[in-house]
Amino acid sequence: MSREWRNKSHRTLFTRPIYKAEYPSLTKQMAEDGLTIRLVNKGNGYEWFMADYKLPTTSVREVWGLSPHQMRSLIDWLLENDSELISWE
Repeated sequence: MSREWRNKSHRTLFTRPIYKAEYPSLTKQMAEDGLTIRLVNKGNGYEWFMADYKLPTTSVREVWGLSPHQMRSLIDWLLENDSELISWE
C-alpha cells in the first residue's frame, strides 16, 4: 500500500523525479502520519520511527513509493533543511 502524496499519475514505466519543491509537502504528510526520523550517532546516522517503534528504511521507502535514490535525496534534503520530521537522540 503506497501513500498518496502526489496529484499526478502513479502508472509510469520509470520512477518520476521528486523535485525539491515537493519535499515540504512530502515531509508534512509523513509527519501527519506520525513518522519521525531521529538523528543518531550510530549506523548510518538516522533511524525512522512511528511512535516508539523503529522502522527499517526499506519499509518507509516502499510505503511512500520512493526509489532508493529518491530516499537518499530526501534524507539529504532533511539534513539541509528544518523539518518537523526530525528529532534528535
